[in-house]
Amino acid sequence: MAESQKRISRGQKAAKVAAVDARYRAIVDTAVDAIVVIDERGRIEAFNPAAERLFGYTADEMVGRNVHILMPEPYHGEHDGYLARYRETGERRIIGIGREVSGLRSDGTTFPLELSIAEWNDGDKRFFTGVMRDVTDRRRAEELQRLMINELNHRVKNTLATVQSVAGQTLRNASDLGDAREALTTRLLALARGHDILTRESWDGAELADIVASVVAAHGEAERFSVEGPPVRLAPKATLALSMALHELMTNAAKYGSLSNESGQVRLVWRRSKADAGERLRMTWEEIHGPPVSIPTRQGFGTRLITGGLARELGGEVRLEYPPHGVVCEIDAELGQTGQSNRFIRGAA
Repeated sequence: MAESQKRISRGQKAAKVAAVDARYRAIVDTAVDAIVVIDERGRIEAFNPAAERLFGYTADEMVGRNVHILMPEPYHGEHDGYLARYRETGERRIIGIGREVSGLRSDGTTFPLELSIAEWNDGDKRFFTGVMRDVTDRRRAEELQRLMINELNHRVKNTLATVQSVAGQTLRNASDLGDAREALTTRLLALARGHDILTRESWDGAELADIVASVVAAHGEAERFSVEGPPVRLAPKATLALSMALHELMTNAAKYGSLSNESGQVRLVWRRSKADAGERLRMTWEEIHGPPVSIPTRQGFGTRLITGGLARELGGEVRLEYPPHGVVCEIDAELGQTGQSNRFIRGAA
């Protein structure tokens, strides 16, 4: 009777051990992270399904093989020596600490992975369990973050340089403090509108029609503008330069040109044209029905920005003329400098 009870007890204990083992195996097999168990010689004892997906090998292919097959150089050649040194000296480099290393897939591609290793014993045998996670996406996100920070730093510096230049030129050309305050405020607002457009487009560039619409909306009398042109996409620098240049043309028209009376209008037209060097952008700002104009006696900041800065950023030429019927500004630039989209814009702003 006693022997029978012992057998039942041993059977129950074995069943419990088997149940625990099954639970642990289920956890390992369903784990999201790759789990690889090796002995102290580096031979693979277990290789879970996540490891199969991560490295491209099946468990049957890997059990019994040296784990260094999953490592590119120099890890491949150094791993067995590391295990031997650990057996002899107990010196740890990764065990219990974890770090980022490189993995080698069955197709020969390498990838960054986060590795943590735990040591355990089964009787007199020593084993190591490695838990691994592909961190390619995280590395990409970190690199993107670094690039974004560098780009933001670059843009902030450029913006501050632009503000400094605008402020300096405005103060230098202003007749009094009040005039300087008004001119500087409106110019900075024009710069901000350009930034708003670029921000909506993630600083990838901006549509010419959107830039024009923003400038016209800021003036508040859209019915006095005739706007027509196909889709053209400008680079960020060109977007800011054109926003500022159109603001200067608008300000001049409101003070002295066609927008300074009741009947004046502005025609703003752009088109693409063929040339030997490739397609070009031709854009014309023309004021009509305003008071007679004459050539200014001095060249102010606005004129220099239009004929110099804008031309430089568009990679073309800008001509500013003063026929009696109203100011005409003509822009000629390589279309390759700006890019283009598939939308078509036509009609009044």
